[in-house]
Amino acid sequence: DKRFFQGMPSPSAAALIAGFVWVMVEYGVPGQDVRWLATALALFGGLSMVSNFRYYSGKEINLRKSVPFFAILLIVLAFILVSTSPPEVLFGVFVLYGLSGYGDALWKLLHRKKPSPLQGSEK
Repeated sequence: DKRFFQGMPSPSAAALIAGFVWVMVEYGVPGQDVRWLATALALFGGLSMVSNFRYYSGKEINLRKSVPFFAILLIVLAFILVSTSPPEVLFGVFVLYGLSGYGDALWKLLHRKKPSPLQGSEK
């Protein structure tokens, strides 16, 4: 299915780490204070890249044809939101994308169809 990547794409994992560093620099947090959190985040990104979880690829989005006004409005609002506080907003987006593969798998697990009992097994 071309709509999804198998495992988190490496640029997304890199963006997750870069976003974390950007937020820590923005708030003046020394690296020594967050080394375990940074290690956990790097481990999360690395394991997500080699996982079998599905991550949305965005390949089906076609901006060449007519785009609804609501979609344009959402894009403008996203730019406004990012411009208010780029490090925090972008890191939040990267974290949400990183968790989306796990959320998709959990959703499928919770909403899978139960196997129907075999016909004729009653005596």
